[in-house]
Amino acid sequence: MHKDYLKGFLLTALGVIILSFDALFIRLIDASSGSILFWRGILLSGVVAIACKWLYPKQALFRSDLRYLRSSLLFGISSICFVMAINLTSVASVLVIISVQPLFAAVLSRVFLGEKSPAVTWIAICIALLGILWVLGNSWQGPHLKGNLLALLCALALSGKFVNDRAETQHSMIPALIGGGLMMSVFAVFSTESIMLTGVAQWGWTLVLCLIIVPLAFVLITLGPKRLPAAEVSMLMLLETVIGPLWIWLFLQITPDTSALQGGSLVIATLVIHSLIRARKTRPAIALSQ
Repeated sequence: MHKDYLKGFLLTALGVIILSFDALFIRLIDASSGSILFWRGILLSGVVAIACKWLYPKQALFRSDLRYLRSSLLFGISSICFVMAINLTSVASVLVIISVQPLFAAVLSRVFLGEKSPAVTWIAICIALLGILWVLGNSWQGPHLKGNLLALLCALALSGKFVNDRAETQHSMIPALIGGGLMMSVFAVFSTESIMLTGVAQWGWTLVLCLIIVPLAFVLITLGPKRLPAAEVSMLMLLETVIGPLWIWLFLQITPDTSALQGGSLVIATLVIHSLIRARKTRPAIALSQ
């Protein structure tokens, strides 16, 4: 159990660290949300389909069961909301708002899976929420409102996906990323006048993002709920909240405001302390069972 938990922790953490480059590449591409979503969806679906045929040659790429359909739908919604939010408001605000997802995951897993999160997880969630409120400050007004609301919807959809995927025990949920990717592309076709990118730079950044970063990150993150409670997978997603704005600052010289730095520090400190406490509590249980 301890080894399984550690494996899930490491896989998810690595996936989130890779995903933390997502917002940076969206800014580097500098294209409309519809264009990014179309190519993101098509290329992601292709890469995941190839990976699934290699890893799970006997499993179908598409299924009609409700868990598969829900996972695809929720992933598609979260991705659409994320890309649109990044183009409407600051990266720091989007990532911090999305970090509210542990609360959604803990509530959803309690309601639909009967999975009780330990008290330390709830305490950590509450402290992390204080960090989020700290970051938001006065941003809930003006042109940033739509982007903030889309980020909140992204958090809810992604949490729902983690809870849904954890309930599946017979099949891999990685193929559901294919359906979600196709959903993104269909949405983009009907929501933008042109899906074409222009110039070598836009195509280059798009190919790196959609062929490497997004597929690899979400394949690793999708494996997490099989070994970790959904709320703890969402807690690990908080890493993106802190690391994502750091890449924006290093590569684009866009400095997060003071509240984002302070609130983000509180969030990451909470995540580290929570993980250490959970790791210590699992060890005695392993020792007793041996």
